[in-house]
Amino acid sequence: MLRWELCVVGAFQVGSALGQVVGVRLLTEVLTPSVFGEASLLMGVAALMTSTLVNPSLQALLRHYPAEGGVENRAIVEAVTMKNIGRVVKAALPVCLLLSVVAFLVGWATPLDALLIAALVGVDGLRMFQTAILNATRQHRWYGIWQNGEAWGRPLVAYGAVTMLGVDVDVVLASFVATSGGLYLLLRRKTLPGVKPVNGPEAQQLLQAFKSYTVPLIPIGLIGWISNMADRYMIGGLLSSKEVGAYVAVYGLASRPTLMLSSIAETAIRPAYYEALRQKSAASRKYLAVWFLIAALGSVALWAGFALFHEEVASLLLGPAFRDGAYLAPWIAAGYGLLALTHITTRVCFAYDATKSVLFSETAGAVLSVVVGFPMIYFYGLDGAAMAVPVYFGMQLLLSAYLARRSSNARSIPCDQK
Repeated sequence: MLRWELCVVGAFQVGSALGQVVGVRLLTEVLTPSVFGEASLLMGVAALMTSTLVNPSLQALLRHYPAEGGVENRAIVEAVTMKNIGRVVKAALPVCLLLSVVAFLVGWATPLDALLIAALVGVDGLRMFQTAILNATRQHRWYGIWQNGEAWGRPLVAYGAVTMLGVDVDVVLASFVATSGGLYLLLRRKTLPGVKPVNGPEAQQLLQAFKSYTVPLIPIGLIGWISNMADRYMIGGLLSSKEVGAYVAVYGLASRPTLMLSSIAETAIRPAYYEALRQKSAASRKYLAVWFLIAALGSVALWAGFALFHEEVASLLLGPAFRDGAYLAPWIAAGYGLLALTHITTRVCFAYDATKSVLFSETAGAVLSVVVGFPMIYFYGLDGAAMAVPVYFGMQLLLSAYLARRSSNARSIPCDQK
């Protein structure tokens, strides 16, 4: 069964990766590095909001879904997830409004930018909720269809819109919103049974468990965002949006294959690993070993490919204005290979409800990304930004592996089984 799931997930991930690759090629043909960089910075703001407002509740959904049996219980978990997301959004709304006003006053964004970012956060949050359910219930076919629709649809629609309406950041963002919104309306019913009202002692007890589980994860969204995206904002502050565009294009090219490999392995193995842990089965160790082996061997192979053929890959997959930074790709690929292993050790901590360990590890990674990245960018520019990636991700991996081992030794089975 696991092999079949790996094949299905792998096929859809390959299709999704091809869509993203084609999309980057198209967008780097029609966008200037400056506009591409500005769009990337605004997209990063949307990613920050979804990672802090939505993703913590989805981690709780994934944690509780395997332990809930029957359609009615699943509907309760879904309803509690939505209620918890609403609670977090309501609490964060005043801060978001204040930051928006500051951005307008200093000229970082326009009101239209803010509206498009808010719309993008909305459609992305809805998509993340639905695809998390598809993942938890192992509906890999519909998960893959949705994933491929996003990967192919967003850049194709943006390419067409830019070609017709002109090169503009807001045209790109509006295209992404329209594509994701259309896919949500088309595919949302594939996650039946759907959400039911939250009431009764069982639902209230689960909601309380969600609150306890997600509170340490809310800052992790910000912290993880700093680890993965702070470099482009430091480049924007120290250099320019043009350099941001050039860096982000190569960064995406070098990191995407490893992220795809990591996603394939996690989508197929994580549910089985969590279920084996819940049942106190020795198979959990086998799943974990396979997970590590796939990530490690795949990452080494991808790094070698970029080290040997980065110029050829850039000539094929990037527009002419974005190819000069191809030599940065091996550094970035090496860093993301280490990050792929960190994702596994983080999931081990999640499995044992060690969210404080995850918070500590992610905080250290965020601090390291700034402490290492800022001086490297200041003194060495884009070269320093790329060389810093494997340094801070490698240090984070060592810490995360130690915390995962400590968590599993301290609690030999997940807490909900004690």
